[in-house]
Amino acid sequence: MLNMADNPDLISALYIEDDCALQEIYRGFIEDDGDIIVLTAKKEEAAEILDTFQFDVIISEYKLPGTEGTDVLHHLKENDDKTPCIILSSQNDADTILRAYEDGAVDYIRKSEDPASISVIIKNRIRDAALKRRRERDLERNRRLLQATLDAIPDIIGIQTPDHKIVYYNQAGHSFLNMGPEEVKGRRCFELIGGNRQCDVCATEKALRSKKLERVEKYLPEQEIYLDCRSYPVLDDDGDVIFIVEQLSDITERRRAEEETRRLATEYETVFNGTQDCIFLIRVTDDGKFRYIRNNLAHENATGLTTEMLHEKTPEELLGEEAGSVVSANYQRCLDTKGTIIYEETLNLPAGEKIWETLLTPVIRDDMITHIVGSSRDITNQKQIEMELRLSEEQYRDFFDNANVMIQSVDEEGRFIFVNTIWKEKMGFSDEEIENLSLFEIIHPDSLAHCQSIFQEVLSGKAVSGVQAVFLTKDRRPIHIEGNVNSYVHDGKQKTRGIFQDITGRRIAEEAVRIANKKLQLLSSITRHDILNEVMVLLGNLEFAEEKSDDPEIGKYLEKVKEAGRTIQRHIEFTRLYENLGISEPEWQEIAALIPKPKDPITITNNCTSLSIFGDPMLERVFSNLLDNTIRHGEHATSVTIDCRRSDEGLHLIWKDNGAGVSKDQKEVIFKRGIGKNTGFGLFLSREILAITGMLMRETGLPGEGAQFEIIIPKESYKFN
Repeated sequence: MLNMADNPDLISALYIEDDCALQEIYRGFIEDDGDIIVLTAKKEEAAEILDTFQFDVIISEYKLPGTEGTDVLHHLKENDDKTPCIILSSQNDADTILRAYEDGAVDYIRKSEDPASISVIIKNRIRDAALKRRRERDLERNRRLLQATLDAIPDIIGIQTPDHKIVYYNQAGHSFLNMGPEEVKGRRCFELIGGNRQCDVCATEKALRSKKLERVEKYLPEQEIYLDCRSYPVLDDDGDVIFIVEQLSDITERRRAEEETRRLATEYETVFNGTQDCIFLIRVTDDGKFRYIRNNLAHENATGLTTEMLHEKTPEELLGEEAGSVVSANYQRCLDTKGTIIYEETLNLPAGEKIWETLLTPVIRDDMITHIVGSSRDITNQKQIEMELRLSEEQYRDFFDNANVMIQSVDEEGRFIFVNTIWKEKMGFSDEEIENLSLFEIIHPDSLAHCQSIFQEVLSGKAVSGVQAVFLTKDRRPIHIEGNVNSYVHDGKQKTRGIFQDITGRRIAEEAVRIANKKLQLLSSITRHDILNEVMVLLGNLEFAEEKSDDPEIGKYLEKVKEAGRTIQRHIEFTRLYENLGISEPEWQEIAALIPKPKDPITITNNCTSLSIFGDPMLERVFSNLLDNTIRHGEHATSVTIDCRRSDEGLHLIWKDNGAGVSKDQKEVIFKRGIGKNTGFGLFLSREILAITGMLMRETGLPGEGAQFEIIIPKESYKFN
């Protein structure tokens, strides 16, 4: 809105009058002193002018054609315009005057037939009204300025009476309390934060007593904040407190930062003095020198140097010129590289001469190294151990190198890291050739897939024993080896280690024995065939002799000879079975495949279907013999149950039927050769087959409750799939 007067000393007035003649007359009288400037307007122009310009005073005829002069008062009220309005009217009745004042007029002047006679009164009333309005306007402007200033302050500013009742809060106070002015005014300060009595620590109460600035810190648990409370007393002329101006600052973040700083300082001291590493701090001076600040307890104990001994000393002052200059040179190297460095040094300190591994880390501020953090570790014992290890390694290398077995170490790609002398002698490769040699290049094609599988198992961390394979020497001659392979980690990489025995001679001998056995089997088979043929001839002739002889006495002798012939026949048949015992290598066999098919009326329930047994290939005959034994001797037996349980001895595989059982005096007899209703070799042969791989068999059933055969399998000879 524009100010009507360019000169701030002039009083601007709007005179609303529809009579143009009267406009000019009154305007002339009002302006003749030169301190008032008047703008005249008709009633229909008044609203627009008032919305555009700002006046110090408005003068309006009470009655204008078609309306009343109080309409301008209604306009001012609707627009919250505080401009004083003087009503100029020829009416003098009390109701008109009262209505004008009720509508907001600041003065009421009765017109005169001689305008000049009342011009002085009008001008004085204009000056009084304008002066009052200007003072009000200045006061309002100052109040708003003060309000804006207080609201701009982030701290809470409040004014309260001596009895703690709130008179005023700035915007920060209302925002903190989440209350409006009407909700706050007249209430006591402690009530606004949920209290029902005065705070135990109160800056206002202290200021009331001391009549000077008081300051306290306060924690509000409900809001979880810390406040810095400052109370300023306002005194009257008699020195009594009439108001308290309170300033509250939220210092929660500062307090938390201080607590965090204290916590970090405590942690720093805990870490600094709690670590086992020897830590010391160095200050880099402006002239490029190094001065010690402090060291931790570990450093004091290990070096014999206390913080008091080294504080603000240079290395030369602390250690002497010669040793100190060497230490300073390392510190300078840290400055030059502007990065962490690590090195070893030998220092003669109060605690003795020791070897240290020292790590220096620069502290950089504004691209300048201001401090160095040093961390030293006493490696004297480690160095001694390393020296002893080197000697030990040489001894072990000599031991491995001269061992009478083949020793090799291979990386995860199959490249050789180490082989001993025996390995090189047997394989025929030189050191230069071994450097470019892969493990898989020396393995016979028949063993390659098997060895690659084992190699992956070993790299996964598994140790494999009893490995058998065929290596090829430099001249492609096969060598049979047997041994153990495991893995280890060195320099963060997986490596394998193998120790092998050359079993080529043993394999040749085994092959020779196999050929000899084959020949003996052939000879035995031919001989057995010939003997059985002769026995058949003998038994046939005895039949003829019995038919020809009528003498009972001779018949008895002939029957005995026939029985002897049949016994010879059974023994010869047994040799056919026994000659194959132990000839073939033991192998893993699933029990489900070993159990024979049931024969009426016997049913078989196998509760160990996932079991595999390491045994002779003739293992199947054991279970055939057990079923035959149940059928022949079980009498009324109708079912067989196969169970297994673990014990310290190994795995107990139990064959149990529901037949007549075995009497106590027969539990061992039944395993002897020749005992039984058929050949007499079934259980005897079963025990022999099991014994080849260390298994035992015994009868543990109760007479009358069925036979129960337990096969005890060693721990290494069974597994569950």
